[in-house]
Amino acid sequence: MSDYNDSFNIDPWENISQPIYPLTQRLFLHDKRFHVSINERNEKLMVIQIPLKMDTEILSEFNVIDIRTVEFDNTKTRLLFTLKDESFLDSFTLVIKDVANHCKKSRDSDVFRHAKERFLEWTELLKISRKGIGKNAVIGLWGELFILNEKITEVHPLRDAINFWIGPENKKQDFTFNRVALEVKTKLSGSRSVININSIDQLEKVTDRLYLIQIYINKGNDSDSKSLRDFYEEIIEGLGKDTETKTSFLLKIKNLYFNATNHELDEKFTFLSLFFYQVDENFPSIKPDTLPEAIVKMNYEIDETKIIDNRLEISFDELIKND
Repeated sequence: MSDYNDSFNIDPWENISQPIYPLTQRLFLHDKRFHVSINERNEKLMVIQIPLKMDTEILSEFNVIDIRTVEFDNTKTRLLFTLKDESFLDSFTLVIKDVANHCKKSRDSDVFRHAKERFLEWTELLKISRKGIGKNAVIGLWGELFILNEKITEVHPLRDAINFWIGPENKKQDFTFNRVALEVKTKLSGSRSVININSIDQLEKVTDRLYLIQIYINKGNDSDSKSLRDFYEEIIEGLGKDTETKTSFLLKIKNLYFNATNHELDEKFTFLSLFFYQVDENFPSIKPDTLPEAIVKMNYEIDETKIIDNRLEISFDELIKND
């Protein structure tokens, strides 16, 4: 059994009822470097302590966490992560567990650097701007979460569905299984009858089979309508105590979800229909290997009315269950 308490739903500070800092409580049972505490201002802290005297620069990338180093007991140094905004407690809880787990094999001389690097990966989660991501990004993310949460989970466990979701990792397609890849295109009903291809290699096959999925949705507020926030909360709840997969999911979604406005997160859409196309020699697309070498970026549109005959009569589970 792991000595790391990896349950997202368990509060690392549950046994600390009042300010105790500079006293701390271990986050690991068998690693004395990682701790939590509460200071005199009732702020929650993660503390990384090493038996070395060293200097390190203070980070400033986060607007809800104060990060600094302090000398302790003349022979030790502490790296303190202090939560300044209690409304971010759930995010902070997940992040400190991930950072500790990520750094538990680091040497004392490296652990501060590794912890800072890992915190930087969580910048969007801990520095939420809510500046907005735009209608196209909202609709695109809605479609990918719909496929992940409503379709793939009919065949595979949620944990696997999240692992299959590789679009946020700047891969060519949105989902990749063993021999099948899926590219998801989502649009509002009544918009132009075109499919937008946003890069040279978006329809380039990297698996045995590549399918393009065209989803049609409408704005709506009926019982079947869902928002980005609905999908997010269902997925987080569905993962239960699986902190590792929650971490993976949040790292994938953070750049869009945590910069979306509350209106963008709460706007509801209703699924109408979807169509499948197999991207093969009969599907109209621009092949990267046919382009002049000097062309490094391009996008184009496919007229939907000209590819109706390319639609497949197949269910989603049939598409992926034998992959």
